[in-house]
Amino acid sequence: MNGEKGPGFDFENGKIIRRQETGGEDELTVSEQTRSALMMQSYRETRARKTAIRRTAAFCIIAVSVLLLGAAMLLVFFRISDVTVTGSDRYTEQELTECLKLSPYSNLILTSRGSIEERLRTAYPSLEEITVEKQLPDKLVITVTDGVGKYYMRMGGDVYVLTDTLKIIDRTDAAPADCTELISCDIVTAVTGRVLSFRTGTHYNYLIRLLNAISEHGICGHIKVVDMSEKFNVKLRYDDRFIITVGDAEDISTKLTLAESVISTLSANEKGIIDASDIEKCSFRRTEIDY
Repeated sequence: MNGEKGPGFDFENGKIIRRQETGGEDELTVSEQTRSALMMQSYRETRARKTAIRRTAAFCIIAVSVLLLGAAMLLVFFRISDVTVTGSDRYTEQELTECLKLSPYSNLILTSRGSIEERLRTAYPSLEEITVEKQLPDKLVITVTDGVGKYYMRMGGDVYVLTDTLKIIDRTDAAPADCTELISCDIVTAVTGRVLSFRTGTHYNYLIRLLNAISEHGICGHIKVVDMSEKFNVKLRYDDRFIITVGDAEDISTKLTLAESVISTLSANEKGIIDASDIEKCSFRRTEIDY
């Protein structure tokens, strides 16, 4: 039998020819029984390969069928049919729901929480917190919290309303009556829906520390303006009566306590400047305040 092949050998005229890398050949003579065994082994290996290919093909067909079935189920089932949005006193549920832009074919599984939150924040930057919950098979429950304005800043002819974290929640023409005016330097960008951006991160932390210290004192309700146009020469306007100079924000709590002590000794009609920049002493100078 000429030209037949076994595993690792070539057959010619009943002999095994073993090829070598050098180009030479070793000629081995084998019995008919050995040759039959080698051919049987080759047949078994070929059959095993074909069986493996058939099994792989069958697995792929089943996997594709399962995926197609799953996709069909997602298209038919889990369509969002019930949406509730609660927690806002500023916007109606209808307003908040409409900005989600959900269609009759929107799928609860495929609609991401991140995309829902992004749509709400883009349409209504004043929202502070947004929680999205999916309830199978078809319900979407959204809870929001309105941002509360605590400060405002005048920039470029506009008034920006800010939360206690300095996130801008609104831009208006008039200053809100129940907020404290904030004057600051080193502002880089002011975008509605985002926190004020400063030239350095340390400036933001410095300002937040100052504002938090003020809010923790009884003096807080009387402070109408926080002027940090000069970082290390901070001034506070107390109603229409006093200008309190505190210098830098170091030892700010102690400085505010000193200012409160001085104010408690003054009559209700006195006006002037309270210098609390030095924690060793706090002075008061009577003068008319130019606002």
